[in-house]
Amino acid sequence: MAPTAVGDFTLTTELETHGSKLAIGERTSFHLAGFLFRGRGNGHGLGMSQWGARGRAAAGQDYRKILAAYYAGTRIENRDTTGLVRIALTDEPIDLARPWPRLFGPLPFVAGPLTVDGLPQLQVAAGSSLGFDASASGQPEVFTLAADGSRGAPVVIGHPLAIRTASAAGIRTNIMQIMGGDFRPGAEQRRYAGLLQIIPKGAGRVLPVNVLPMEDYLKGVVPAEMPPYWGVEALKAQAIAARTFAIRKLGQGGDFDLRASESDQAYSGLTDQREESNAAVDGTRGQVLTYQGQLITAFYMASDGGHTESSEFRFVGWDNGPQLRSHLGYLTGISDAFDRGPSWQVGPFTASGAATVLRDNGRDIGDRLLGIDVLQKDPSGRLVGVRVRGSSKSVEISGPTLRAWFGLPDTLVAIVGGG
Repeated sequence: MAPTAVGDFTLTTELETHGSKLAIGERTSFHLAGFLFRGRGNGHGLGMSQWGARGRAAAGQDYRKILAAYYAGTRIENRDTTGLVRIALTDEPIDLARPWPRLFGPLPFVAGPLTVDGLPQLQVAAGSSLGFDASASGQPEVFTLAADGSRGAPVVIGHPLAIRTASAAGIRTNIMQIMGGDFRPGAEQRRYAGLLQIIPKGAGRVLPVNVLPMEDYLKGVVPAEMPPYWGVEALKAQAIAARTFAIRKLGQGGDFDLRASESDQAYSGLTDQREESNAAVDGTRGQVLTYQGQLITAFYMASDGGHTESSEFRFVGWDNGPQLRSHLGYLTGISDAFDRGPSWQVGPFTASGAATVLRDNGRDIGDRLLGIDVLQKDPSGRLVGVRVRGSSKSVEISGPTLRAWFGLPDTLVAIVGGG
């Protein structure tokens, strides 16, 4: 059981069974010093709450009413979604030249049957695969990899590869999200529709990009963003929000349109697709949200904690006062009794440990954090700015900065305790 405050406590353990209460163990007194963060919500607070959509669907609201609640003044319109979308499967390029990540598992691979445009020597049958590595000079390479582990002659990846399969099961690979530029494969593998591009990015790095039709992409987004048992109307609302968000990102140039992570939208390809979520995508095909005739930026998050955020407080800065963003009429905060997402707690942090967090982020306040004073909250109750008091100096930072540094799910938070 996690503590919900700091200070002096007496701990006892009891067992109650069939009406009889039994004490187990001795009473233990202890003092818990430091800071706790207790809050609600999960995400930036803007737009649709996924937990709220679930609650509204359970209460009988259809997807149109759900979307109207979270995106004020918007309309649902139809757009052509027959085009292709390019999805970066990793936030950063994979560094094939770094040797130590290989300790975590096999090399990156894509399983056959496969063909590679313009490179017939890289065609592989079922049971074999394409493997990826870096040469002694640090250039990215691709090679055939037989079931017995033997390799074919390597081919330097000097231009984007286009990998295709005729298999109805899609392209199967262990390439997925990475941390800090390191490829860390495990037992999990994912399958993708469309084609897979491997784009060289220099210095032994490659970027995997899945290219496929928009509606097929959405069938890999909706189940990754929302459980399929949350109700058909919630799933339809999620499909339209995701479609609108994705289309708004098209045409910005570069190697890809969106990332397959929560940096944009979670996407798991064919792997997690379900009948319910596919039906939600098909049932809303082409439908998007507009405001005054223009596509909106359809932000959404896991939970709003009971109140959504207004756009002017989105990712607010702080420099001797709040640095607000522009107001978007369709992103106006509302009270949301339908969101019953769980509350959370982060900590406790000791006074010295909290000071270390500040120091690691370039703010040296001394060896102890003495207190955190709330300077301003926005109408939703989220932190806009705080003063962090240390043993040698105090600094003022924004609520989103506090959230990022201490790993908080949201800025709808109460700060408990002191040094």
